[in-house]
Amino acid sequence: MADRAWLFGRVRRAAACGGSFCTGISEIGIGDDPVLMKIFQIFYDDVTRQQLDPAFIALDNSGSERPDWFEYWPIRKTLLHSTFDDEEYLGFFSPRFQEKTRMAGSEVIERVSNSKSEVISFSPFLHESALYPNSFYQGDAVHAGFLKVSQEYFDQVGIRIDLRQLVQDQTRTIFSNYFVAKYRFWKKWRVLADQLFQNCEARDGPLSEKLNAGTLHRGKQSYQMKIFIMERVVSLALELEKLNAEIAVDQAKASIYGTGQVFNHFLVMDALKGQYLKTGSAYYLGIYLNMRKQVIKR
Repeated sequence: MADRAWLFGRVRRAAACGGSFCTGISEIGIGDDPVLMKIFQIFYDDVTRQQLDPAFIALDNSGSERPDWFEYWPIRKTLLHSTFDDEEYLGFFSPRFQEKTRMAGSEVIERVSNSKSEVISFSPFLHESALYPNSFYQGDAVHAGFLKVSQEYFDQVGIRIDLRQLVQDQTRTIFSNYFVAKYRFWKKWRVLADQLFQNCEARDGPLSEKLNAGTLHRGKQSYQMKIFIMERVVSLALELEKLNAEIAVDQAKASIYGTGQVFNHFLVMDALKGQYLKTGSAYYLGIYLNMRKQVIKR
């Protein structure tokens, strides 16, 4: 316990906020080997500001110039206007992070400080990642036409990926930008994100219209398809870089289904996808697909 107290006693944070942009520095060190990290939590108004975890750096998006881009906009501004070390860990969480993950900010900081991974996932939605072959299939289930539009976009910009054949387990499936990664990974993420941003902003053809078209979400049509592709850029980057994220969230603790039979089915389904990816054996994929059908019927 004394060592842990000493560790957190070495946290140093300086924050300076102005307008809609906030910067901060967090450095955690064990001995002479400091771990640099900046973990932001975005807020939109006074209500969401009250939800912030004091362990994170508040990132003000209340005066967003582009509210149509939601959380991507403050992430974009931060990456454009700040300087980071390639080894520095960065994260950008929504106000509902603790509600969805059941994790406190101090737990996140401790986990990151003890990690050597390039990307650390705090995505708690195991049922969403396990039930579908990949996150784009999941998106298609809730946003009609999503898979087709995403594939059409990737084909147009020369990203060679076949979403209908893609299988990803939870190590490459991240929702809601619930991940922390070294800045060198964020630079790769930013290339893909900027490419999507530019194509959406061009508004120069049928595909651009589809990307900017509204889709139903939370009972509203005010969300555009581009937002949900942007949310999956991290999964795309992991696939293109052949990287697996470290899983840092307790899926049992965060499960909306508790830890009964349904949750166990999701664990097995994710494990089957993982074994298929490791071995290439269609046997595992076949069992997964059959199990998926059974779960969907229930």
